[in-house]
Amino acid sequence: MMARLSAVISLTVLLAVISATAGEPVPITPVHLRATVELTDGSRLIGTPAGATLSLTLDYAHLEIPLDRIRRWDTITPAGKPVGEKARPASTSTVTVQLTNGDRFTGTFDLPQLQLDTILGPITPNLKFVRSVSYAPWREGDMPPGDGDLSFCGLRWLTWRTEFAIEGDRLRSLPKARPGFQYGHEGHGRGPMLIANLGDSDWRDYSLDFRYCVTGVDPSFNPYGLGNDYRDGAILFHIADAKESQNVRGSSFYILGLHGDGSWELRAVYNHFCDQPIGWGNPRGDADRTLAHGTGLALDRQNGNRIRIDVLGNRIHVWVDDASLLDALDNQMADEIGGQRLDHGGVGFVGGFDAMFWVKDVSVQSLDARR
Repeated sequence: MMARLSAVISLTVLLAVISATAGEPVPITPVHLRATVELTDGSRLIGTPAGATLSLTLDYAHLEIPLDRIRRWDTITPAGKPVGEKARPASTSTVTVQLTNGDRFTGTFDLPQLQLDTILGPITPNLKFVRSVSYAPWREGDMPPGDGDLSFCGLRWLTWRTEFAIEGDRLRSLPKARPGFQYGHEGHGRGPMLIANLGDSDWRDYSLDFRYCVTGVDPSFNPYGLGNDYRDGAILFHIADAKESQNVRGSSFYILGLHGDGSWELRAVYNHFCDQPIGWGNPRGDADRTLAHGTGLALDRQNGNRIRIDVLGNRIHVWVDDASLLDALDNQMADEIGGQRLDHGGVGFVGGFDAMFWVKDVSVQSLDARR
């Protein structure tokens, strides 16, 4: 009897401890909000917005919308076209607001200017010059999610050249050209590209961790007859600039090339492009240097490989399946070459030529505190 009573008391105490622990507040890291402002002249401003809500007047209601519930808003004319400087009064905007849950509203707000805290200090662009504003909430320890058309693993990705789809826990390129893109060797480029946080000055010191697999060329999308063993791909990071078209100057980033024969190399490129209106030919760039290279890399074409890339200061450290692949210093990382510096920028994945790939378990963490 005493043993049973002791067991009951012990269980009661255990449940009380569990209940008390579950009731303790979990530390919550602060949430930040980043605004990306697109201007009518093609300029872009990125910073922290002042205020917490957007005041919007509809035909049937007045709303105070928290900024962290807004994905973006666009200024419009009655015809639905973006407005420029002369199309509306300076203090009144007709806007279409898209919320994070898919809701959409069209209304007006009376606001003479935006207040934005940027890397250059406070900037207050007049609304008559604003085309659109998008918002991205993020917590300390995470990297800002960016502005793209596809959300995956906490980031918003630009999906270039081919179509992409989320299948379970994987984001996969599809063997079909993106609608509107002139795909091909004689067009504006080949190979699927996935880009997050292009040119983002907040992305400097970070750790990128993911699983990546180049599955090869799909027979239904092999216009140039690549062999079944072609499985080249690449990882991009510190993407200061990038272009979907091979014929537009600007592509500037670090590129870790991974090849089907097990060879690999790490390069830094600046403003690479084909200097002609369309098609491959006349390649140019302001610089292209190789930081490291090697052979014997065992790439898993079924399950993919776990890859981690740490960029801290001017040091780049890469692991593949927990084994160190390279540890390099780039003393030119902060140098301006052709108007580009590779000391900042987001990340990306590429399939070589027409090779398809998938990624999963993508995580990016800030390393600022380790400096």
